[in-house]
Amino acid sequence: MKFCKMMLFTFLLHSCQLGVGSSVLSVLADFFSSSYEMLRCPLYDCCNDYWIPNNITKLQLMIEEEVFGQHIATKIISRQIIAHLENPSPSKPLVMSFHGWTGNGKNHVAYLIAKSLYRSETKSRFYHHFMATVHFPHQEHAQLYQDQVRSWVKGNVTLCPHSLFVFDEVDKMPTGVLDGIRAYLDYIDTVDSVDYRRSIFIFLSNTGGKEITKKVHDIWLTGNVKREELTVSDFERLVELGAFNEDGGLQNSHLIEKSLIDVYVPFLPMEKLHVRLCAENEFKKQNHVPKNKEAALQKIVDGLNYYPEDKELYSTTGCKRVAQRVSLYIADERRSQRKKGRKEL
Repeated sequence: MKFCKMMLFTFLLHSCQLGVGSSVLSVLADFFSSSYEMLRCPLYDCCNDYWIPNNITKLQLMIEEEVFGQHIATKIISRQIIAHLENPSPSKPLVMSFHGWTGNGKNHVAYLIAKSLYRSETKSRFYHHFMATVHFPHQEHAQLYQDQVRSWVKGNVTLCPHSLFVFDEVDKMPTGVLDGIRAYLDYIDTVDSVDYRRSIFIFLSNTGGKEITKKVHDIWLTGNVKREELTVSDFERLVELGAFNEDGGLQNSHLIEKSLIDVYVPFLPMEKLHVRLCAENEFKKQNHVPKNKEAALQKIVDGLNYYPEDKELYSTTGCKRVAQRVSLYIADERRSQRKKGRKEL
């Protein structure tokens, strides 16, 4: 590739020496430049339509097949992303904040979004995943982290406007860090000649998880409304207030004060039915059909913890431990089959 660039430079230098007109030079330069990109991009992650297909159909299909019990989240997220990507001139970046207890699908949905936007999926250099406990571990360094985040975001959006930033464990992030990118998320055409409006920002947080679960349980106790009838409006203000008041990266945040977060997405607590669906999907992903499917699924479901203790309605860990339990079950079943085979010999 360095050779291609050198050839282009040499050609332009000789053309100038020969007196070739500027308009001709411009056309020839564009030709060589596009040819260079054609040679480079089939083998490299580039900021173009081929490497960033924004495959919404793929996203909707994956969500349907791999996300369970989250009808509010899946509906609102799909709508927000479609609206953002189909808008030829968005007024600001898309900013979504996912809230709920661990294991309910926040991280998984963020991964599915990356997989649908980029041909290289989560390996794309335009997908950026930050974890608070890894990248921002010390409260006393909040100002340094703020400067680093501002620099990272600016550098990557300059490289490609169609960037996806996921900030994980926001509830464990030092307060004020995310305010470093406030200007980038606002209704502004450019900041220091960089246009951020086509980028997507996602915040993942356990903040509000307790309030979400309490509201779902209170509604269940009344028996007046089915879970599937709940909407984002039932939780959005509840989650917004929790995020603003509880400890973490969004506490007293200017992002909330200035209404720069487009939607607060509640992830509901998962019931046994949803855990069962997760287990069934995991067996499918591991390409294994249990000898007794019903017994296998029941064993996985019963092996997890639920609350309240007297009713066991909601999984304390969502589907987070299901993959591990399924792997153990498969290993035990295969070991048992091998022992049986040796006895028969």
